Amino acid sequence: MNILKVGITGMSGFVGSHLRNRLAREETFQVLPYEDSFYENPGIFIDFVQKADVIVHLAGVNRHEPEIVYRKNIELMKHLLQFVDASGNKPYILFSSSTQIERDNEYGRGKKQAMELLEEWSVKNKIPAVSMVIPNVFGDGGKPFYNSVVATFCHQITHGQQPEIQIDSQMTMIYINDLVEDICRLINNPPNGYHVEYIKPRVNAKVSEILALLNKFKDSYFNRGMISAVESDFQRDLYNTFITYMDTADWERHLKRNTDERGSFVEVFKFEKGGQVSFSTTKPGITRGNHYHIRKNEKFCVVSGQASIKLRRIGTDQVIEYRVSGDNPSWIEMPIYYTHNITNVGDTELVTLFWINEHFNPDDPDTFFEKV
Repeated sequence: MNILKVGITGMSGFVGSHLRNRLAREETFQVLPYEDSFYENPGIFIDFVQKADVIVHLAGVNRHEPEIVYRKNIELMKHLLQFVDASGNKPYILFSSSTQIERDNEYGRGKKQAMELLEEWSVKNKIPAVSMVIPNVFGDGGKPFYNSVVATFCHQITHGQQPEIQIDSQMTMIYINDLVEDICRLINNPPNGYHVEYIKPRVNAKVSEILALLNKFKDSYFNRGMISAVESDFQRDLYNTFITYMDTADWERHLKRNTDERGSFVEVFKFEKGGQVSFSTTKPGITRGNHYHIRKNEKFCVVSGQASIKLRRIGTDQVIEYRVSGDNPSWIEMPIYYTHNITNVGDTELVTLFWINEHFNPDDPDTFFEKV
């Protein structure tokens, strides 16, 4: 099995750490140790590049005084190529550039000149190299006020601050997981010579649309204790990103336990779309239920203990019985117009999981009592 030794400059950064973790999941890659201090130690850096089959050059500066941003990104590329030449090794180099090269700013100009340096080196040495023109990247681990507006908004919203929109621009973006998959594809498929790869954005959204979604997630999670509906890959990725910016204490949600002589009942998960999940405990010999619904769809699953679940269509005499056990889990359907109950027929506490397609509304419970 051929193993590619991959060096990643800027490995401790947002994209670099995700790429390292992605490559580490496959046996065909070996990620070489790297620290930012290597740039200040030529001997160590030369040893680093000497071992590499591939170098993904992610180290860069995008927040500083404009002149420093411009100069530093060029210097990082110059030094990388000098160290490579000094090593005697000729690794395949991938460079992270930016769509900012199309704009008249110091960051874009610095990245563009670094691309030109890489192209010149690649052509001269007849070694494959790729400049990746990358759109805005978002995902967990991005630094607020540094990597992306998504990181900034997520941090502010989860810490009681009010984000402000400076310019409500249309943004083309890519989720960090998609980006590292694209980089992996490029690592495995070097070009003939030098190539500019325009990384395809997956999302096109206005800043105000992003902020509206994040505020919706906040309202659902913090104010209503509800799991937000996600209706696209982008919303899923944005929601997963949003969660990671909370304080860890916010990941614990305390639930209300309703207890009576039969046992207890707890509502666990409420979904904005998709109903809710609850569980109950029931003492031996106790029966719960004896009601039917005309709108709600409900399912029971015994996860511990022994139970008898009975159903009867109202207006008929036929009783359907299921003997279920937590030792052999299964779920049972509760169709509309079937009155139903569940009885603990074991010697231990019965624990039952429930899913129902809508939240309980005391003003419209859709629950009609009738013994099975």
